[in-house]
Amino acid sequence: DFEQEFMNGQFDFAYMNPYHVLLGNKKEGYNPLIRDHGKKLYGVLAVNKDGPYQSIEDLDNKTIAFPSPNALGASLLMRADLKDIHHINITPKYVKTHDSVYLNVVMKHAEAGGGVQKTFNSQSEKIRSKLHIIYKTRKLAPHPFAAHPRVNTEISDRVKEAFLAMGKNDPL
Repeated sequence: DFEQEFMNGQFDFAYMNPYHVLLGNKKEGYNPLIRDHGKKLYGVLAVNKDGPYQSIEDLDNKTIAFPSPNALGASLLMRADLKDIHHINITPKYVKTHDSVYLNVVMKHAEAGGGVQKTFNSQSEKIRSKLHIIYKTRKLAPHPFAAHPRVNTEISDRVKEAFLAMGKNDPL
């Protein structure tokens, strides 16, 4: 699968979740070249709008749905904030997709769900209208573009400069 190929260093360049780039750096030496300065990544915690859970403290020892264990904003940041900042114990339920997170909350298969603002906003009005965001995580730099160390530095520098030049041009 794609993640395993990345972790085995099969790609010269990769645009990945920051967590995976960190792992790729440790295992294969991937070096981040650029990131989007205009956007920040953060997780959101959604509950049923009309449900009994309206604060983080209400979720102590409850089940929270997440798309996957390694989803940076939706899962890693959220679980870390709940544990380290709010001292909340939870039972994670991994449901594979962001859409499934929100559906699990609406259908009451989980007391809350971790996602990101972009995926929350992309839900249909029917789903969004039943949910309420009670928490937002810390904000981090989003997905970096990284190069494998086997890529000649001159080439990776040219790729980096090309991306930076595109960022300076006016959009079409």
